[in-house]
Amino acid sequence: MVRNSSKRLLAMSIVFSALFLIGTGFTFSKVFAVAQGTVKSKEGKPIEGARIILVSSEDGAKYELTSDNKGRWRKASLPPGAYTIGFMADGYEPQNINVTLSAIRENEPIDTRLIPIPVSPLSQGDLLYGQQKYEEALQEYQRVLSENPNLDGAHERIGLCYYRLGDLDKAIEIFQKVLEKDPHSRDVLINLSSIYFEKGDLEEGLKYLNQLDEKSLTDPNLFYNVGVLLFKNNQTELASRYFKKCVELDANYVNGYYQLGLVSLNRGETEEAKRNFEMVIKLAPESENAAISKKMLENIK
Repeated sequence: MVRNSSKRLLAMSIVFSALFLIGTGFTFSKVFAVAQGTVKSKEGKPIEGARIILVSSEDGAKYELTSDNKGRWRKASLPPGAYTIGFMADGYEPQNINVTLSAIRENEPIDTRLIPIPVSPLSQGDLLYGQQKYEEALQEYQRVLSENPNLDGAHERIGLCYYRLGDLDKAIEIFQKVLEKDPHSRDVLINLSSIYFEKGDLEEGLKYLNQLDEKSLTDPNLFYNVGVLLFKNNQTELASRYFKKCVELDANYVNGYYQLGLVSLNRGETEEAKRNFEMVIKLAPESENAAISKKMLENIK
């Protein structure tokens, strides 16, 4: 009798131990959430290859995937919690949404519609211009402008085409008309000054250049070209100023240092000339300008 009771106690002990182990297993196992959905266009057309990025709000963990040929996507084994999900596809505006994913209940599918990025009517002309097909680009811009007379940017692009085609007078005419509507247009002022400098009209070029805030100019070539024209016209003080601007913007602009050395030598500033010729040799030791700079330094000494 005692023996049977002992057996029953042992069996019950084993059962309780098993239940405890099972319970412990459930306590320490992890549960996961599943997120899924589709990415489509505004009209409902599936978008293949759209990027879906899920970012956990809790720890910043990131999960990336792409949609299939039916616009579908699915990500399993996600820690439950709050997420920001980003959707991106070529030609469409990106979209973000915030969701909370559950591991207990099934999450609703996330169906996203992306809005296409508006295509500029000037895009075809821009493409042709980028391919250096300036005559074709000009015709395309003129066609678009005839249909949209008030289209922003069209006149300026036409001016650039005339400039690239070598019709500087026509380019000036177009840019000046643009400037009448927008007297402070940085790009138009730069274009006009550059064209006049190219024509050799230093006075007109400086007139437009001086209307600009020099701090907004980031192209060292502009300052270099102005400096060369000023130097040719024996305006060495101004030339020196523009060459210095050039090398301030680009510390490796070899020709800028070379021209600055020549200007300094012309002005009798021998120490300044030496420093600039030495920079030419340092930056481009095998160049023709470096060879001339070495001879200049020998003569200065």
